[in-house]
Amino acid sequence: MVTAVVPERSDAYAILDLLPHAVIVVAADWRVVYANPEAGRMIGEIGATLWERCPELEQTAFASGFRYAMSDRSELLTESALPRVGWSQARARPLPDGGLVISLRQANPHLVETGLAKQALMVGEIGDALTREESLHSALRRCTAALVRNLDAAVARIWTLDSATRTLELCASSGLEAALDGFQEQVAVGETKIGQIADDGEPYLTNDVATDRHVGGSEWIPRERIVAFAGYPLRVEDRIVGVLAMYSRKPIDHDVLNALSASLDALALGIARKTADAARRRAEAALRANAEQVETLYELSTRMTAELEVAPLAQILIDTATRLAGAEVGAFFFQLPGTKGEAFTSYAVSGLPQGALGRMTPVRYDDLRQASAFKKLDELQMPSAVELPVTGRRSQRRSGVLVLLHRRPSAFSVETERLLANVAATAAIALDNARLFEEARGLIAALEKSNAELDQFAYVASHDLKAPLRGIANLASWIEDDLGDTVSDDTRDHLELLKGRVLRLENLIAGILSYSRAGRDPDGPRDVDLRQLASEVWELLAPPDSAKLVLGEELPTIRGSRVQLQQVLMNLIGNAVKYNAARGVTVELTAARSGDHWDVVVADDGVGVPKEFHERIWGLFQTLERRDKVESTGIGLSVVRKIVEANHGKTWVENRARSGAAFHFTWPAVTQEESHG
Repeated sequence: MVTAVVPERSDAYAILDLLPHAVIVVAADWRVVYANPEAGRMIGEIGATLWERCPELEQTAFASGFRYAMSDRSELLTESALPRVGWSQARARPLPDGGLVISLRQANPHLVETGLAKQALMVGEIGDALTREESLHSALRRCTAALVRNLDAAVARIWTLDSATRTLELCASSGLEAALDGFQEQVAVGETKIGQIADDGEPYLTNDVATDRHVGGSEWIPRERIVAFAGYPLRVEDRIVGVLAMYSRKPIDHDVLNALSASLDALALGIARKTADAARRRAEAALRANAEQVETLYELSTRMTAELEVAPLAQILIDTATRLAGAEVGAFFFQLPGTKGEAFTSYAVSGLPQGALGRMTPVRYDDLRQASAFKKLDELQMPSAVELPVTGRRSQRRSGVLVLLHRRPSAFSVETERLLANVAATAAIALDNARLFEEARGLIAALEKSNAELDQFAYVASHDLKAPLRGIANLASWIEDDLGDTVSDDTRDHLELLKGRVLRLENLIAGILSYSRAGRDPDGPRDVDLRQLASEVWELLAPPDSAKLVLGEELPTIRGSRVQLQQVLMNLIGNAVKYNAARGVTVELTAARSGDHWDVVVADDGVGVPKEFHERIWGLFQTLERRDKVESTGIGLSVVRKIVEANHGKTWVENRARSGAAFHFTWPAVTQEESHG
């Protein structure tokens, strides 16, 4: 059996075991060759390599330092924080066999005076400020205070860049509180040394400010014993976001420059992130405001479209305009419909009690400032004002004037005026519609009055004309009775002709009365069964036995006035029977759906209508047969056309292939569900 020989520990290792600081010896492959007890406490005891024993080393400055010492074969002193023990100092020294001997010593952060410790503490404070503070200004003020406190600076200032205007704006300043001439709140890119740093993107450093013509020309420099200046562009990739400037009463050494350099990326990224966040919040606020404006404009349009009275429209307009503009007081001066001339005689207000401006004296729109109500607005002493005309698009006439006031100077922007112009355009359309509605209502009232007078005249005329006609007919009958058998045949013919003319005149008067009432039915529309209605009309006509009515298989129930439909069918079917009384005639009624209307046809196999009379027969008093042959007033088809056209339909006539004519009329096809919907 072979026994492994374990080398005895040397006296050197025994001594290292007693040291109060950690000692680790690693080979070229980072395998731990030796670690004293303190090293076990500081980095751990489990693991073959240094990185396996303490994986947290990768997150510290020690990792890059140890690797640099291993590859460059040079001694290195570095500082960082170990997660297990806190702030520590480390020295790495190369060994002849390619490894390293590393010593680690725990240090108290309050006693550490090295540049690396200050740098780490300051970067941490800057990172905390940029992370925790909401606003960019407050975050950067904490950053400049950290620079002054940790680097013993006299003044630290940060400008941020507005790329749109190429202007640097002083965002934070710490240090000397005395007035410092030469420092500007805003610096154009390229002007002064601060603007040049932003322009060329290069830092500027000097430890001899007093003789430096670029930064040493201000009176406060010698007074405050300033000797050093450091200016850095704050850059995110290839984009400048600001400038950092620091003045010091002591020369700026390598450690201070390292600390400043270590802070630049954090400052630049913090500015970029907070600027982007602020821009995002502004964009979101603008979107919300725009959405609210669009919603308000939509609501205004909807409300104004639904309102057809001018006075309520004016109140809706001024309330909405005042709210959109953020005004304190709004007034809309306008003219009520029916007012003669171009004077404004009414107003609506928002932000003041109704009637607060008193009575409105009539005033032309170009002299509005002479109005008593407008003068009372001037007495409110509100310096911000917007005055917009509301001009009708149809009439190109000014409908009113919109006035908005605010006590804060410059309260209204160009965007506000543009928004109010949209409101005024919407209001102009609504006011035009309201005035058209008022005019239409007046015309409708006048038309209704005229129709009523016409109806009254028709009834009176019918009664007054029929009365003497009845007297003439009675007189002819009395004469015939008195003469008895002594009346000659010629006299008898004359008396019959007289009675026929009286009857024709009575029918003519009745036809004119019927024509005047065609298309109007006080009872309104209802569902009408066309088959049943046609059967009733046929019975009312009492046609001769030689006439026959044929009804189509699918006659619909249509929506309309039963009285009007009865008049149409009675005239069309009655004409077919009347003009074919000497011969047998078959009248056929059919109907077919065609899009949004019914095509109803009354056809017969009678004498027909010559093509040259197809349009003429629809006129008043037009007949094809002599009246001594067929008694007719020539009004029936005129009544048909008037009724059908009043219901948005059409009428026409066609000749049938063999004999007879087909009279067509269309009627709206409204279903029962649609009529009740």
